[in-house]
Amino acid sequence: MNNNNQQDLTNNKSGNKKNILNKKHGIIAIVGMPNAGKSSLCNAMLQQKISIVSPKVQTTRNSIKAIITLDNCQIIGIDTPGIFIPRQDKILERIIVKTAWQALREADHIAYVIDSEIGVNLENQRILNDLKKENLPITIIINKIDKIRKSKILTIIADLANLGFLDIIPVSALTNEGIDLLTQFLKEKCLRQDWPYPEEEITDASMRFIASEITREKLFLNLNQELPYSISVKTDSFEILDNHQLKIKQTILVLKESQKSIVLGKNGQMIKKIGEQARHDIGQIANTKVHLFLFVKVEENWMNKTENFDKFELNKLPQNKN
Repeated sequence: MNNNNQQDLTNNKSGNKKNILNKKHGIIAIVGMPNAGKSSLCNAMLQQKISIVSPKVQTTRNSIKAIITLDNCQIIGIDTPGIFIPRQDKILERIIVKTAWQALREADHIAYVIDSEIGVNLENQRILNDLKKENLPITIIINKIDKIRKSKILTIIADLANLGFLDIIPVSALTNEGIDLLTQFLKEKCLRQDWPYPEEEITDASMRFIASEITREKLFLNLNQELPYSISVKTDSFEILDNHQLKIKQTILVLKESQKSIVLGKNGQMIKKIGEQARHDIGQIANTKVHLFLFVKVEENWMNKTENFDKFELNKLPQNKN
């Protein structure tokens, strides 16, 4: 996180910094189908939450970098949105998918995450075939192994081996099984010289952006299946008070009045619950007390208006590679 008149995120390392020799780093694009557990994996490797998670697909809309510093090495993991086939008339869906593919432009290595409960289905095979065209080394991460039998893990490994993949690591981002092994493995894949980030930095995202994402996560977790996909959150103001507490004002954008009523809830109980949960998590990450004020606004068809994307810190539609 950059110190741009905002709170810093640090990993609370001691102030006694050592003169580390032979510094190196690598950029790992963490990609996969929606809901494979990419964001949970980033958080587990970092041992701190920076990416939002929910059981619903398309939770992640932007790429965010997790900066994991181990000994002389910085692993820069790019947490990307899930890859799916977007509808051509849905600009936001196209942007989400293009964002995932664009992360490969700066990557040295691809970490492809597979949901163990799904296995090597046709969609995973399609994406993996496309990834081979990128001419980057690929490591397969079988996630959520806490949910399946060991025999099924062996079957998935065999299926992947038949497709020509040899670097395969089973993990559980939920229980942390295999996370240390994965981190050490990726560390060996880091070949670039020096560190692009200070030792205490853990993400390139601003606290302002993370605050918006945390509130959006709480909307995903508390609202019904359909509504979250038509919602976005914008941080209108982010103020550090004299006592180092945060004062944050955010706008929740919805498509129609009926959605606004759902977000507010009966007698305002739903928006109050979402605000309390978001305030708690933002405060834990920023390590300070947070004063959070939420407002709900109706704007029809906002998802197809590209002029809105800067306001909500969404990426513009990237150009095709080459």
